Amino acid sequence: MTTHARPRPDERSAPAAAVGAPGPVARRRDPGRTTARIRPLLAAALRAPGVTLSVLFMVLMGGWLLAPGVFATHHPLEAVGDSLAPPGREFWFGTDLNGRDVYSRVVHGARLSLLAGVVAVMISLVLGGLLGMLAGYLGGVVDAIISRAVEVLVSIPGLLLSLAIISVLGFGVDKVAIAVGIAGIPGMVRIARAETLRIVNLPYMDAAATSGTRRLTGILTHVVPNASGAIGVVAGIDLGGAILAVASLSFLGFGAVPPDPEWGSQINEGRMYISNAWWWTVFPSVVAGLTVLSVNRLSRGIGTREVR
Repeated sequence: MTTHARPRPDERSAPAAAVGAPGPVARRRDPGRTTARIRPLLAAALRAPGVTLSVLFMVLMGGWLLAPGVFATHHPLEAVGDSLAPPGREFWFGTDLNGRDVYSRVVHGARLSLLAGVVAVMISLVLGGLLGMLAGYLGGVVDAIISRAVEVLVSIPGLLLSLAIISVLGFGVDKVAIAVGIAGIPGMVRIARAETLRIVNLPYMDAAATSGTRRLTGILTHVVPNASGAIGVVAGIDLGGAILAVASLSFLGFGAVPPDPEWGSQINEGRMYISNAWWWTVFPSVVAGLTVLSVNRLSRGIGTREVR
C-alpha cells in the first residue's frame, strides 16, 4: 500500500514559479509618449497665441484673486516707502502719495474688481436668461410684456441706468455690482429670447409638445441645456464689460471707498498727479485693460471653437 505525502500548506498556497524566472520589471517612462502628449498642446498654442496669452494672464489674475498675499510684496494699506517713488527694484509699480506700494494695491484690488464683475454678470445671467427663456418659450402676452419692458431699458445707456440704480441703493462696491448687473439684464434677455426661439422651432421640440411635455419641463430639459452654450459665451464677453463698468463707477467715486484698493479708485486717486507720477495711474489702467481684453479674447475663442 502506497501512501502519498500531503503537500505542506506553504507549498500548496505558493504559486508555481519557474526556476530562474525574472522578477517584476520596473516601469520606465517613455519619453516618446510624453512628447506625444505635449505636442498637441504646443500646436494649439501656436495656432491661437492670443488665446494662450489670455489664458496665462487670467491664471495670474486668478492667483491675485484667490491669494493676493502670496503675490503682493508689501501691505496694501501701509506706508512702506517715500512719497511718489518711481518704479524700481523694491517698488515695481512705484509708490503713491502716501508711500504705499502701487503694485501691492493693484494685486489686492483685483479681488474687489473681479468679484464685483463676476457678481454683476451672475445677476444679469440668471435674471436675464430666465426672463428671455420664458419670453421665447411661452410667447403671447408674456413675450409682449417682457419685450416692451426690455425695449424701454435698452433705450437708456447702461452707465446712466447704473447711476440711477446706485442713487437708490447707495454707494459701495457691492451696490455698484448690483447696479451693473441689473443694467446688463436687458441685453441678456434679448440674447436668451433669440436663442430660445431658435430652439423652439426645432423638430424635437414639436415632438416633445406632442408627447405632452409640460412647459416647465420643456424649458429645463430642452431649452436650458441647448441655449446655455451661446448664453455662456455672451456672459463671458459681458464679464469684461462689467469689470470695466465697475472700474468706471469706482473712478467716479461711487464704488470702493479709499483707502480700500480697487482699480478704478486707484486711477481716480492718481489722475491729479499723472504729470509727475504717471505710474500711479498707468499701471492700474494697464492691468484693468489687459484683464478686459483677455476675458473678451477667451470668450470669443470659446465661441469660435479655438478653445477646446
